[in-house]
Amino acid sequence: MSFASLRVRLLVAAAISIILALALSAAGLAWLFERHVERWIDSGLEADLNQLVGGLRRSPAGPIEIGRMPSDPRFEQPLSGLYWQVAIKPSGPVLRSRSLWDFQLALPDAKVDDAVHQSRLPGPGGSTLYILQQHVSLPVSLGGGTANVAVALDAGELRAAVWRFTGALTPFLILVGALLVAAAWIQVSIGLRPLGAMRNALIAIRTGQRRRLGTGYPDEVQPLAREIDSLLDARDSQLEKARARASDLAHGLKTPLQVLSGEAERLKKQGEADIAGDIESITEDMQRHIERHLTRARLAPPSEDVSTNLRDVAERVAGVVERTPAGGRLNWSITVPPHLAARIDADDLAEALGNLIDNATRHARSKVTISGAEERDLVALTIFDDGPGIPASRREDALRRGERLDASGPGSGVGLAIVADIAESCGATLSFDEQDQGFGVTLRIQKGRSRELR
Repeated sequence: MSFASLRVRLLVAAAISIILALALSAAGLAWLFERHVERWIDSGLEADLNQLVGGLRRSPAGPIEIGRMPSDPRFEQPLSGLYWQVAIKPSGPVLRSRSLWDFQLALPDAKVDDAVHQSRLPGPGGSTLYILQQHVSLPVSLGGGTANVAVALDAGELRAAVWRFTGALTPFLILVGALLVAAAWIQVSIGLRPLGAMRNALIAIRTGQRRRLGTGYPDEVQPLAREIDSLLDARDSQLEKARARASDLAHGLKTPLQVLSGEAERLKKQGEADIAGDIESITEDMQRHIERHLTRARLAPPSEDVSTNLRDVAERVAGVVERTPAGGRLNWSITVPPHLAARIDADDLAEALGNLIDNATRHARSKVTISGAEERDLVALTIFDDGPGIPASRREDALRRGERLDASGPGSGVGLAIVADIAESCGATLSFDEQDQGFGVTLRIQKGRSRELR
């Protein structure tokens, strides 16, 4: 499929939308998770901070100390990532957790407001620390002054937690994305199905299996189907009018042609044979054009319900020709199975078969055979005679309008051309078959519903 395909465009648009939505969702979830972890860390650090502030006391020796240390063992492990520091001002000691080792936090000065402040500061080993800090006033019993108390956590642990969460979330988002793309494909396929049904219906109309699109399409597609049906109605109306005008024109020309033929006969009797021959040639040429265009105007693709029994038409047409002087001198054989049927109008088949039988009758020496057979979804109808046939180099000429291969005999030269027009209108094919005993013409037509003769 190319990008010109509506299906591809919709799927690409859906895939891009899904990817963007999942990327934004992943970023949003990571941000929410980070905020959640920070709140959880804040609650733990604030508990340690309160424990440090509440544990300040004066030692028996005089200086201030931490009476009760925070319980987390990481405070006792050097460079563990969890630290605390208490700075007594203006001149008191700076107390630190063992985990800071020989590093001292450069705590920013803050107002003595007993509020907890958050900040980020450099830590040991080039790390960045996430700090909760509280600047409190000391009571007189502790000597007055202030205490700047801070509890810190390596911010890398927070980032690592977020990355672990993102890593665990990614496969799930990929799975969700794949499911959403599959759902989009199903949705697009279902949404475009009416267009596929309309395409198949148009193919059926073109091949004659149905006449209109009809109803039953979704509300968004039904107006298009209605407009196409209206267009087809207008086309059929125009075709009917064109056929009627062609028929009227042909009938209008018949009387002048008959008058011209009569004048030619009169001129022959008066000894004007050359002039009479010219008039007859002109009238014959005009008659060929009329017959050809009348046939083309009448032809239309067969509908789905059309089905014609081949043996019935073959016997009817051959029976007429047998009663002519040319047909009476020949032996006739019809070997068409009784059940064989083709999807072609009976009148069109009779006209095509009549022209083929007429040609075979004029060129046969002693015998004409009409045979039929099934070929998968086709039926083959062959008219065979034991005459000389058509040379391979002249077979294309035989299908041209008004082309007579034998000018010495009767005929208008439009028979095979008319058959070719009929074959084209119903999706059939016309082929020649040369054998040692004679020459055959085969008409292959789509198979129709079988019907036994009664």
